Parts: sequence; C-alpha cells; structure tokens
Amino acid sequence: MNRRNLFQPVLLAAALLLGLSWHAQGAISLGIDELEKTNFAALKGKRVGLVTNPSGADSKGRSAISVLYAGQSAGDYKLIKLFGPEHGIDGLTGAGKEFNNGRDPKTGLPVYALYNTPTANHRHPTKEMFSGLDAVVYDVQDLGNRSYTFISTLGYVMDECAKDNIEAIVLDRPNPLGGVRIEGPRLDPSVNSFVGLYDIPYVYGLTPGELALWINAKYLASPCRLTIIAMKGWIRGMVWEDTGLKWIPTSPNIPTIGAARGYAATGFLGEIGIETGIGGPVPFEAVAGHGWPDAVIAKRFSALHIPGVRFTPYKYYAGGNYDGVLVKIDPRNAGNLTAINFYAIEILEHEVDGFSAFGHTSADQKQMFQKVTGVANMRQQLQSGRPVDDIVQSWNSGVTRWAIERLPYLLYGNTPPHSTATPNAMATSAAGMTP
Repeated sequence: MNRRNLFQPVLLAAALLLGLSWHAQGAISLGIDELEKTNFAALKGKRVGLVTNPSGADSKGRSAISVLYAGQSAGDYKLIKLFGPEHGIDGLTGAGKEFNNGRDPKTGLPVYALYNTPTANHRHPTKEMFSGLDAVVYDVQDLGNRSYTFISTLGYVMDECAKDNIEAIVLDRPNPLGGVRIEGPRLDPSVNSFVGLYDIPYVYGLTPGELALWINAKYLASPCRLTIIAMKGWIRGMVWEDTGLKWIPTSPNIPTIGAARGYAATGFLGEIGIETGIGGPVPFEAVAGHGWPDAVIAKRFSALHIPGVRFTPYKYYAGGNYDGVLVKIDPRNAGNLTAINFYAIEILEHEVDGFSAFGHTSADQKQMFQKVTGVANMRQQLQSGRPVDDIVQSWNSGVTRWAIERLPYLLYGNTPPHSTATPNAMATSAAGMTP
C-alpha cells in the first residue's frame, strides 16, 4: 500500500470526495435554537434537569442554562436541577480533577457533579440525583473523539434515565471534526473505561444526537425514552469554520478550534508525558521537549506527506523552554490525524538522543495510554518495533465496519432519519424530522 493512502480518513460525503466544502452565510440553527423556536414544546409540563457547561450555548452565544431558565414561563415547564460533566458546569476545573456539588450563582439551582458522584466508579449519576425529574436535557459540545469524556457522561445519563423511566433529550450540535471523518483504532473491550466506553473508532464521525441513537440501540442494556432535537442547516461535510458558530472552550485546554482538531493528533502523547503545547499559545498543536532538534524533527514529520497537515520547527515556553514541531491542520484537507500520535513516537525514538516514549513513564501513565488509545497492546506494539505504517493499516477493517454500522443512526445525510426511529427513540426539530 502507498504510504500516502494510510493518511486518508474515511470520507462518506460525495461532496467532500469531489473536493467541495460548504460556507455558511450565517450560524446554523443548533438543537437549542430549534427547541426555543417551538416555545420549548418538548419540555411542556415537565420537571427538567440540564446537563451542560459553557459550550452548551445557542447560536447567539447565550448559555443553555440562561435559555432554559428564561423559557420556563413560555414553555410551561420547570428547570429544577443542573448537572456538570468533567471540568464542571463552569468549564474551569482541570482535566481529571473532581469537583463537588453546589449551586449555580445566577439561578440558585442545585448543581450535581457528574465527575465526583458517590458511586463506585465516581462517574455515573445516581437515582437520587435524578429524583423528581421527568426529563434530563443534554447540551454539551463534543470534540468527536472517543476519549473526550462528555460522550461517556451522555451514555451514563441515558442509562440512568432508562432505569428511572425518565426521558433523555439531546440538543444536537456539530461534530467539530465534521461528520465524514472516521479514523483510528476500535476499542478493545478489555480496556473499557470512562475515557473509552464504546466500541467505535477513535474519531467516529457522529453528532452527539446521532451517537445517542447508537448508544440507545447498541450500548444500553435497556433503551431509554430518547428525543433528539436536531439541528437545521448542518451538513455532514461541514467543518467548524463552515458553521458560522463561534468556538466556546469545551474545557480549559481546548480554548480554540485548532486545539480541538489537534487533540486528535497529539492527545495520546500527553498521557505519556510528552509536551503538546498545553500551557503555551497552541495547546494540542505542538510536540516538543527540552533541547530537541526542532528542525530535524519537523523535516521528518514533513516527509510523512500527510495531506493538509503542515509541520514547522517551533519553540515555546510553558514552565520551561521547549523545542519541537508545530502541527497545523487544514480542516478541509487533512489526512489521518490519529496516526500522527504514533508516527510522533516513531520519529522521536529515532531523532532525539536518549528519548524513550515509555522508558520514564509511570505505571499510571502506561495504563492511561492504554485506556485512551483503546488498544490493550498498543504500547507493546510500539516497543516491539512494529512499523507504524502497519499499525495504522490495521485499523482499516474496523473503520470500514463502522462506516456501515453507523448508517442507521445518521440524521444529516446518507440515510433518511426516520430509519433511526424505535419505540424508544425519536428525532425531532421545529419542522419535524430533519432531512
């Protein structure tokens, strides 16, 4: 196989295959916008909980908390509880840091932490948390990567809704990587965790609403009553810049859309102690270390000829001086982003004196690398000297299967959305089913 072909993600939209892209004249209409247009009809007469953070905002930038709190009179419902995923309802808590229950300072509503709950795994909502609710609304911007924990929270929320006979309502949002990019390894069930809960490719190409339909059908032991409030104007081939929407940080280290894309390309490296720009001006858009030969490294990366990705020497200060490579991604033309993580390890092992990707990592770091990659023996494959070309090619069958498996759950092209309907799942918008 030509190495260049290894970097091509699966692209299912015909327009992208023809090299076309869409340029929105204005912001698309998000699920929360569509809900408001109906005077919150899906919430009428219900006691409601809301799972959100600052990224859950409407197309005008108003927070989901503000919109739903203000809409109670017009919508004839009651917002009574708020729930925060990882990083908290304010989005400020650091990665992996737990936080406590509290109250929202603006509304006075109770806030329940879904990253510090009194259950065995400290992540699943409890029956007590959902008591008194008729519906739980989920409105959080995702990144489109399996390891970003918001989608695990989504599945756990839906699971508790199913157990308590509570409706789950997902306000849909774009996938910032687009809806046609599929790449990376599938999950090995033996390393299932909160940063890898589902047997899907690392980059899975669904919106939160579409993923919720799949979760309901394939992941939950018993499906929940699920409603998806679909977007208007979003097309599968859109990248974030085509949506007309402003990027709102999803977590402290994802302040820009560049960081959101870079997370797919460098996120695994940070788990084993390699600097990826966090703390500097380009989080997740760099690979660096102390005294590294930046020009040499950049040349080696460039020789990979990854479409749409430019590698240049880069120096920055983030609690120390770092030398390395800047990773800049053209969202409309980028090849396999997930593969960059593993080619980086291969290149650094050859070009940096004394570098060993796993030689100075702790047991916890090795375990986390295993969990986020979703492959039980990924570290062993790399340490054995298996060519990364072979590793990347080994993902192909899983990606191809997923391209077919996901078809029944697509709401925005490729298959009519009504094919996703089950007795326990429906998709709706202000005008009904989204084409």
